[in-house]
Amino acid sequence: MSRYDHRVHAGNAGDVWKHFLLLEAADHLLEPGGSLVYAESHVGHPHYSLKSSGDWEGGIGKVWPLLPSLNDFCFFRILAELNIDRNGLLYPGSARLIYELVRRKSASLNAEIWDTDPDVSASWQKFFPCAAVSEPDHATMPMFHQEDGFHGVLSLLRRFSSGDLQTKLLFIDPPYIDSDDMRLAERLLTEAKVRGWIVLWWYMLEMKTAPKDLAAFELHFSEVGMDGGRWQGAAVAFAGPDCEAFERLLGQIDRQIRNFIQILKSIKLER
Repeated sequence: MSRYDHRVHAGNAGDVWKHFLLLEAADHLLEPGGSLVYAESHVGHPHYSLKSSGDWEGGIGKVWPLLPSLNDFCFFRILAELNIDRNGLLYPGSARLIYELVRRKSASLNAEIWDTDPDVSASWQKFFPCAAVSEPDHATMPMFHQEDGFHGVLSLLRRFSSGDLQTKLLFIDPPYIDSDDMRLAERLLTEAKVRGWIVLWWYMLEMKTAPKDLAAFELHFSEVGMDGGRWQGAAVAFAGPDCEAFERLLGQIDRQIRNFIQILKSIKLER
């Protein structure tokens, strides 16, 4: 199987939508002082140093000047805090964002993340000692596995019974460079739903990979002044147990999306 390197795409318009919704969901699910179980099968680096040019210019590069107006959204708060007194722009990946959110909520995190790329493994090994300097509670650090993430996450899911009351969040975002990725991703989704997990599945609009029966939140990049290059938009589909709590989550996500788009549209029109 080919190796996918996200470094050339980090911070693009799809990433902004993906990370905005992932953090809104996690923020809603996680009470201050609570606990979260998190899994991700294809994690990428903990963060990326964005260079002078790249895909990020049409994504976070467009949004970056607007951060003071986006302080009500946890993704953008964390992004701003991580970049205080920095010369270049540091862009965190999804698992790093979850870690940062948990720290800020004084909560506990049981996170397991996977990637087969040795460069990704090395970047996480480098990140752990740096994080330990300012993090007294080592239980909040994700556990990285340099292994096949599809089978690793499946094994993790099966360690939790359907009656387990812990808040459990699975993020599905494989590169789809292998013909079997789709089938394996759907297998994870099916197993996670049975066991009471909240599942987020990210995809580009022109290349929909998520099953049709999921609640999907779409964004057309041009609507808010972002540029996705050959991609017109992205979406995150949600799945979860058939219960009132999951419906409340979807309602909160919908409200936050409306607020976010309204802010970006109003600023876009003013420029």
